[in-house]
Amino acid sequence: MLQKRKGSFFVLFSALLFGSYGIWAVLLGSDFGVFYQGWIRAFLVLLILVPVVYLTKAWKPLTKADLKLYAWCCGFGIFTQAPLYYAFQHSGVGIASLIFFATFLITSYIVGALMLQERTTFIKILSLILALAGLAFTFVNSLGVFSLFALALAVVNGVASGGEVSTTKLVQNNFSALQTSVMVWAAIFITHLPISLLAGETQLIPALTVPWLAMLGFTIAGVLAFWLVTEGFKYVDASIGGLIGLLEVVFAIIFGALVFSEHIYFSTALGAVIIVIAAAMPHIVDMLSKKNPIS
Repeated sequence: MLQKRKGSFFVLFSALLFGSYGIWAVLLGSDFGVFYQGWIRAFLVLLILVPVVYLTKAWKPLTKADLKLYAWCCGFGIFTQAPLYYAFQHSGVGIASLIFFATFLITSYIVGALMLQERTTFIKILSLILALAGLAFTFVNSLGVFSLFALALAVVNGVASGGEVSTTKLVQNNFSALQTSVMVWAAIFITHLPISLLAGETQLIPALTVPWLAMLGFTIAGVLAFWLVTEGFKYVDASIGGLIGLLEVVFAIIFGALVFSEHIYFSTALGAVIIVIAAAMPHIVDMLSKKNPIS
């Protein structure tokens, strides 16, 4: 029980950091290309993580079988950067986050059931239905305000992120969260750099400006958030971890309203409430069952 609480806290704190992504993405502005910002951030993350991995001797040799397993989380991971950055730039932080995190939950359920053989309970199914309802309500009511393409990319990122985080369970028993982080960010760097160059994106020179300070904040938040969620998922089911992760929605909406004065529409608030209820239900049921065990 203590380990589950530890895992839940780690995922919750990672949710706070993930919820701040919209702030950093918007502060970056439009000067950063969608792939350029991805490879730059990956490079900065690797500058932090690689020395830590070396000093802590957290790296273990990889076999061909290990690489095949890592291909899953790395494959999902390379689609987590550009889509959400674009979505944040071309739609509201709150709306993009709602759509992203709802699809994150759905993907966590699918991956947990199909790849990790996690047990699907009635309460999980009910929570999933609620999350789907919240997603549908938010998505449909946002089409008249934001572009379909931006909202669709938020969906793409939710699927990629849910798959990335959930499939880390395939390697977590043999490798540290640090090594897994290095593998995923290395995959992002290797793929985004050549695409950015081929796309003709401007390769900006680092400077002491607000966008570059935002890039630094984005980097630090990403490092801590991914490590925390990877560690947290060691102690909770992928689907339950995905549910807790949906609290990112609350943080993102609050940040959007406070930092960028985004208007909170009724549909946004209702969608958020539905999704938060979906996130809370399994934990409430679990606590009640502990208090009233079936004899």
